[in-house]
Parts: sequence; C-alpha cells; structure tokens
Amino acid sequence: MKSLYYLKYFYFIARNWNVRLAAFTVYHEIKGEKKYQLHTVKVDRLQDQKIKSGNLKHASIYQATNYFLIEHAFDFLKNERANLHLVDYGSGKGRIMVVAAYYGFKKITGIDFSQSLCNEAEINIEKIKPRFPSVDFEIICGDAVNYLIKNDDTVFFFFNPFDEVVMLQVVKNILASLKKNERKIYVVYVNPLHQEMFLSAGFEEEYYFKKMEYLEFVILSK
Repeated sequence: MKSLYYLKYFYFIARNWNVRLAAFTVYHEIKGEKKYQLHTVKVDRLQDQKIKSGNLKHASIYQATNYFLIEHAFDFLKNERANLHLVDYGSGKGRIMVVAAYYGFKKITGIDFSQSLCNEAEINIEKIKPRFPSVDFEIICGDAVNYLIKNDDTVFFFFNPFDEVVMLQVVKNILASLKKNERKIYVVYVNPLHQEMFLSAGFEEEYYFKKMEYLEFVILSK
C-alpha cells in the first residue's frame, strides 16, 4: 500500500515540477518514513474536506515538509532546541512534531484546522510518546489566527500553509506576543513565499538554504 503512495507522490511532483525533484523527494520520503516510523506521505486538497472555517479559502494543499529540509533546519538550531518550544502552523499528520522530538525539543505544539489530519497526528504522536516521556506534546485543531501564543513559544514552523491574508494575521499575533513577553524567537519558513512580511516586521535572516531550485527554507529571528 505504501508503495502506491510513493508512486502517486512521485507522479504528482514530476508532473508539477520535474522528475529529478520527484526522485530526490521520494527517496527522502522513503528514508524518513522508515527512520521515524511514520505514514505521512499524501497530498490532500483541504477544500475537499468538511472544514468549518472562513479561512479555508486561504489554505494551501496538505503536503508534508521534505524530511531532508526538516533535518537540515533542525540541525541549524541544535545548540538551542532543548530550551525552545516549537509551534508548527499547519501541522497536518504531525511529521514536524515527531521529528522535533527526535531532535530534542521539549515542548511541541501542532495547529491544524482539519480534524481528520489532527486525528492522524494524534495517532502518530501516541506511537512515539513512550520513547519521549518528558516531551510536552499538544495538538490543537483550530484556526491558526486564533491560536493564543504562549510566553514560551519560541520557534514557529511554516511550510507555506496559507496565503498572505492569514499569514499577515499570524505575524501580527507573533509580534503582539513579543510585545507582551520579550524573548528571542525563530521562524523556520519552508517555501517562504511571504518572507517579506517577516522582514518588514523587523525579523532578520539568520540562514537561507536552497537545493534543486524548489527545495528551500529560511530561518529568521527577532
């Protein structure tokens, strides 16, 4: 069954981008799913799901972040991650949350407005909880704009989960949280289409990575 998912995913990427990217991506999907014992490979049109949210029209498709990029980004934060609280906007089936636990994050929150994806994330998290008993996991099924940022939220992860309308409000929420409780924060932004919003808000680029034209992320801080 999993082979069929990989084949469909390969075809999806090859058709929309190119065969080389498809081969690279699927190779790391197979490697990552086996390493973290997950089943998160799928592409979903969220508009086809029964999601009650006025922001559904602003959402992107569900597509999990490439394992290669996740690990590369978390390697950059390796000296600080034990003291950081990760918030994954558009957490889907929980891939980022699971990998973050393996990388030493102690508090990990996922936010997604798809109940079916949240349910699958819960299943994936439950599988690894015995391995990471000291990690505080939380999955919130709700709108990203309504998430009340905690004082110790310090890393915000995005894989281009929504358009500029929702992103603008999320950036405002982050800034309001900083005003309430000043601290250093990081933004890990994969496929950073709206990076300018963060730069205009005073964030600085700490690291930028790009591979094969379409695989890219930026780490910003403030």
